[in-house]
Amino acid sequence: MIGSDDVHVIGGGVAGLTAAALLARDGARVTLYEHHNVPGGCAAFYQRDGYRFDVGATVVNGFGARGIHRRVFDALGVELDAQPVDPAMVVHLPDARVTRYGDERWLAERRAIFGDAAEPFWRAQERIADRVWSFAAGLPVLPVDLPSALHLARIFRPEHLPLLAMQGRSIASLLPRDASRRLRAFVDVQLLITAQARAHDVDLAFGATALDIAREGTYHLAGGISDIATALARAVRRHGGRIRYNTDVARIHARRAGVEAIELRDGERIPARAVVAAIPYENVLAMLGRAVPPRLRTRQRWGAVTAYVGVPDGVVPDDAVLHHQLVFDDAQPLGEGNSAFVSISGAGDRVRARGGGRAITVSTHTDVNAWEDARAAGTLETRKRAYAQRMRQAVERALGTRVDPVVFELGTPFTFERYTLRHRGMVGGTPQTTTSANLRARSHRTDVRGLVLCGDTAFPGQSTVGVTLSAINAARALGAATV
Repeated sequence: MIGSDDVHVIGGGVAGLTAAALLARDGARVTLYEHHNVPGGCAAFYQRDGYRFDVGATVVNGFGARGIHRRVFDALGVELDAQPVDPAMVVHLPDARVTRYGDERWLAERRAIFGDAAEPFWRAQERIADRVWSFAAGLPVLPVDLPSALHLARIFRPEHLPLLAMQGRSIASLLPRDASRRLRAFVDVQLLITAQARAHDVDLAFGATALDIAREGTYHLAGGISDIATALARAVRRHGGRIRYNTDVARIHARRAGVEAIELRDGERIPARAVVAAIPYENVLAMLGRAVPPRLRTRQRWGAVTAYVGVPDGVVPDDAVLHHQLVFDDAQPLGEGNSAFVSISGAGDRVRARGGGRAITVSTHTDVNAWEDARAAGTLETRKRAYAQRMRQAVERALGTRVDPVVFELGTPFTFERYTLRHRGMVGGTPQTTTSANLRARSHRTDVRGLVLCGDTAFPGQSTVGVTLSAINAARALGAATV
């Protein structure tokens, strides 16, 4: 298909940009359509009063020797200065402060915090993660179908066999029966940000890998995580692709025999035979004129409340850890301000904060239904004030000091819906549970010829690393070479 047909990519997040760049590199005539005026989607940035904030995703992975971003960037001829960071983060539990190292210090830290009784769990988690990383290096395609079977046969090794027996098990099955409340709280809150669910729901193989991010490698980009999208957008244009910002695709006209056209919001109809939908699956169904099934397996679950906080020079020490996760009360459900994630720009990131200050992004999981109910009831502003206070408390606990920000703005699910067009403003993609991950994930393929999917509601799921694999699979399905 490459070289003979135009390819239309819907969505300028990391997934859409990756697919567009790979297809353009291999000769396709690519046009990407992005609602916003900057690339990145939920890994974009915005600027306010001299501060540049990551809008959603903040933790950078995938730039190690076998990292998927590194492989893609090398294949595209793109350079990006990603500096390793260790520790990856500090997790603040009600009764403990856990530093998540990526090297041998993690062994001493976890023994000191969780005790020797938890060591069988951690050792098993790392063994499983090692197998998954090895399998992932072959750029797998799941779930298995006829087109992917030959590729899987080529990359599958005997050491990967135990992964098959793990299907249907949750990572909670690894935990000791008498696991401490502290250990359960730590595992649950780590999985919430990496798998969008708690241990008793999260798929065993996915969960073991999600808990291994620090060991695999965490990195720092001077401009924030949005540097990934900015670099990919340059690669799209460098290889001859086009990006149309401030442009919405309203409809995909298709029959099961194939895609026929896309229709823009302004009514422009563009003939199309190949479309990459780098948007949530619920959005794809709407563009096809189909209803969202009530039991959709890839249904997203969470929205996010975010706060964008600019602080002046001197508030954050130069050697401060840049990422913090917090749990205020481990007897209460996570999210809704009871758990939060705080990310801080680096001390030398002059492009991100004026006069030596820091740009801070804070987020917490939230139920979008409650926000829609509040808007209908006329209590939206009251709810926003309450969450603003919780976000400020999270920043102050992470930094260990009172904060008087010079910039403070709140984002809600409505904010994400406005700027990214994601269905109901939901973020994080498909929760990676025993019923929706890996062999049970949604394929990048669809029942419409010429229409492929990528993003956080297709295999393998969330994170810039996950959506990059989905983009590689989508691009390969349309004829692009691998990386």
